[in-house]
Amino acid sequence: MLVNLKINNSSIKKNLEKIRSINKNVICVIKDDAYGLKIEKILPILIKNNFNYFAVAYLEEAMKVFKILKKLDKKNSCNVMTLNYVEPQKLEIAIKNGFEITVFSKKQFYDYIDILNNLKNNVCLRLRIHIKINSGMNRLGFDENEVFEIIKEIKKINSEFLKDKKFKLEIISIFSHISEAENKTETEKQVKKFEKILKIFDDNEIKYKYRHLQASPLLFKYEKKYNYDFCRVGMAIYGLEPLSYDVGLENAILVESKIINIREVKKDEKVSYGNKGILKRDSKVGIVAIGYAHGLPKQIENKKNCAYVLVNDKKANILGEICMDMIFIDLTDIQDVKIGDEVLIVGNKKSWKNKITLRQMAKWANTIQDDVLTNFKID
Repeated sequence: MLVNLKINNSSIKKNLEKIRSINKNVICVIKDDAYGLKIEKILPILIKNNFNYFAVAYLEEAMKVFKILKKLDKKNSCNVMTLNYVEPQKLEIAIKNGFEITVFSKKQFYDYIDILNNLKNNVCLRLRIHIKINSGMNRLGFDENEVFEIIKEIKKINSEFLKDKKFKLEIISIFSHISEAENKTETEKQVKKFEKILKIFDDNEIKYKYRHLQASPLLFKYEKKYNYDFCRVGMAIYGLEPLSYDVGLENAILVESKIINIREVKKDEKVSYGNKGILKRDSKVGIVAIGYAHGLPKQIENKKNCAYVLVNDKKANILGEICMDMIFIDLTDIQDVKIGDEVLIVGNKKSWKNKITLRQMAKWANTIQDDVLTNFKID
């Protein structure tokens, strides 16, 4: 293949070990097709390393995980939770498969109750939910003033369950998400709010199994300080550094392509589209078979601090505009290059000293690592 993405299982294993050294109870976040790396490729690695709790975005992803677990004969020993919205009409599928659903708003909560009340089923229905609290990010989650109403309804539902055995809400966890882990003041403010709401649940004797707050940034910034019962970790698994400084994670992916053409181009001539790729010297120009259709960020083109790729362990600056499935690179100062040579786009090769991190690629594109990784469209 002209474009190739490789996953380093050993690096993922080391990252998992580092995560577990801080909090041994881990919910592995494999949402959005495992950050674009394919659930079917990442899930077996996690299972092999004895991880059995997984978080996905949507119900469709939960079903995909379910099928893979069934093939691996691990269906009954693993838990799967959804982090995003599950449409009420799909609730019965979640119940039948034992998926755990995040509930984050009053409307969603009451929509689910209406569905449960109208389901015609002779067996007892048990809806497993994670209650999300808005501690300050203002994206998803119940505010403090909404919690009292929800608690009242939960008590009523579970009291009725004792009488007619119709359905029951099983609260797996109460959790929240910190918006700015490196801001100590803001983090402490959000933690305080989270704990205040937890106390409301506790004071009202609402039973739940777990509490969790840590995602990758909070886990590595404060380590065991905010462990609670679980951490929810996604980006750190794949080697994406979660803070503004490196915490020692290993890059787990390698993106490569190949040189498909080489040509000599004179000074002041143009390369690629438009007029931005005017050469400042006589140049040896290589054409590489990767572009924005494969997820390479177009925003990295024509930067003052040139974005580059690696050829023979040497930096080759990207020239001109990035095309849909090709880029132009400067090979003038690199010796012994030929058509068919490998070009490193992201990652590091064992025999090479240089590397290109997702953090570096994200900096060139003025975005974040997750955005770069999830946009790569490579089988």
